[in-house]
Amino acid sequence: MALCKILFFLLALCIWCGKCEVLYKRVGDEVFMACGVGPNSDIEWKYNDKLIFSINARSGNKRKGSTHINDKARLNGDKLIVFRLETKDQGVYSCKQSGKTYTLHVVSVFVKPGPVLVQSSNAELHCDITGDPDTKVQWQRPPNGETYNEKNQVIQLKSVTSREAGQWTCLVNDGLKLSVTLTVVVGLQTTAVNVSKGDDIELPCSFPQSVSQRVLGGKWKAAHRPTVSFPTLMNTEDKGLHWNGEKSPKVNFTTGQLSTNFDVTLKNVQTSDAGTFVCTVDFEGGVSLSVETTLTVVSNPSGGGAPCNPQSEITKIVERILGMVIRTICGTVNAPDPALLKLKELKRCVDDAGVSPSDTSSNVSSQDISPCPPDEPSPLQDTGFGQSIAPEDDIESLERKKLNLQIKLLEIQNEYYTLKLKTLKNSQ
Repeated sequence: MALCKILFFLLALCIWCGKCEVLYKRVGDEVFMACGVGPNSDIEWKYNDKLIFSINARSGNKRKGSTHINDKARLNGDKLIVFRLETKDQGVYSCKQSGKTYTLHVVSVFVKPGPVLVQSSNAELHCDITGDPDTKVQWQRPPNGETYNEKNQVIQLKSVTSREAGQWTCLVNDGLKLSVTLTVVVGLQTTAVNVSKGDDIELPCSFPQSVSQRVLGGKWKAAHRPTVSFPTLMNTEDKGLHWNGEKSPKVNFTTGQLSTNFDVTLKNVQTSDAGTFVCTVDFEGGVSLSVETTLTVVSNPSGGGAPCNPQSEITKIVERILGMVIRTICGTVNAPDPALLKLKELKRCVDDAGVSPSDTSSNVSSQDISPCPPDEPSPLQDTGFGQSIAPEDDIESLERKKLNLQIKLLEIQNEYYTLKLKTLKNSQ
């Protein structure tokens, strides 16, 4: 209380004498204060009436005080310089020889609870003038610096939306502007995921839009799976935002630079993996956001054994078709050309084996493919057919069909190896 009275008296005296100057500086800046005396003059600087430096010009003797200002103050001629200003550095600085006095206010701008806000939450914007809480300031709001009606050093924002996101500026006076950037996010996004036992699954975690606030780090964790090693988020000058860690048989992740997507892949999922996984992202300023995703391990449709893989099923179907076509062609080569009965059987076999590549891309099952050739003659093998068509005509027609069938075989083979290549790439 006594100190406040002294400071008030000094301030009143310096204003009355016309030798008082009020300074506003931001946290982290430096301030220059001149005594206003000539060279080779004695100089004595005080902070809140306590000695900082004293120099006797004639003898050269120097005295140094014990205030916290002494650790970061320097003399340059008659000027006192204070570096790396903090809010505790506010107060009255005076030079005895000239009577010059400076009242220093250190200004800081910040947001409570932090500059990254979840949509619909509340916030306080502070333009804190240390030692002068009643001075009015002018706020400018995003997106284009429009004037905000309230002029208090602290303003309340209720149920924030994207309209409040952006740069807020506090105008203390004509020479001092301080800004802070608000980021309003819907929050980290995720979904519950289901997976069959033995399969791989992506654990989703992302922002719905780009975030201006700097992300410092983050992590994934699962309380029920403490032995599973997840990577950690890091933000470095050389790599930017990235996952830091080693890939394991259980967890896979991208090694490139990240932006808004923080998914990781859980491999070879087992029943013990089912449960809650938590993704956390840490921002500059001590703000963190977290989101939970629930993993459910479902039973295989067959009731056990290997999980159903649609890609694998397609491959099996194509392989069955290939086997049938190859058996058909081989049977054609060995067929006795003169025998009308065999030609008719072979003709039916060729017709039945005419499967186009488009059929293989749809949901084809083995039930759609007739076995060929049959063990017994078809009912269509009558004498009328043999009398109406000459053997040489059937052979020529069959050769054309066989050629067409070989073309189809090449097309099916091409599609088969394309599917195999895609399956190999997905498994890497």
